[in-house]
Amino acid sequence: MCQNLTRTFGVGRTAKNTLAEVTCTVWPAARIAVTGPSGSGKSTLLHVMAGLESSSSGTVTWPGLDGHPLARPGRIGVVFQGPSLVPALTVSENVALPMLLGDTTRSDAAQRSRVALDRLGIGDLATSLPEELSGGQAQRVAVARVLAAAPRLILADEPTGQLDHQTAAMVLDVMLQTADELGAALVVSTHDPEIAKRLATRWTMRDGTLLDLQPVSASEPR
Repeated sequence: MCQNLTRTFGVGRTAKNTLAEVTCTVWPAARIAVTGPSGSGKSTLLHVMAGLESSSSGTVTWPGLDGHPLARPGRIGVVFQGPSLVPALTVSENVALPMLLGDTTRSDAAQRSRVALDRLGIGDLATSLPEELSGGQAQRVAVARVLAAAPRLILADEPTGQLDHQTAAMVLDVMLQTADELGAALVVSTHDPEIAKRLATRWTMRDGTLLDLQPVSASEPR
């Protein structure tokens, strides 16, 4: 739950609000598309919701996750917009890494890594290094890493931005199916109207302000 969030960068005349009094709630099983032009605050909102950035004012709480996500690894999975793979690790090792940092055994993490990669059509890349991947392949690995960890809230920042339309549709299919299986909420920031229209709720951002927020009825917010 986000209440009156403001995120300010800079001071004095150079100060800029990337979030301006944003209030929103993500409910269990929510399927939300966050749209808006570049620089509107979409990425910042997702990072604050994930607990990766602090707001300048306002509050963020996670009542459905039993506390701050950084204190409970694996509750929230984030697909970042930019490169996020560890160069020295293979694809399979990159997917398994967050699980190994938690309490997952090595054999279980390896198995879940294989399943996630296969579902995204890149199982044959398991032993490849990130430098051997295309941008689109690397993005699919980043999606696999999040889905394999079985989070309760999935935050995806332009997860299909580097993919062709057919592959983007397949990746969203897998994300939606996995979220359904896990009972997880899914929030996707996107510029692609084809992706946005497949999610039940749309939030529109402009100049750090959240517009056209459509509430979803459910019992307990994430």
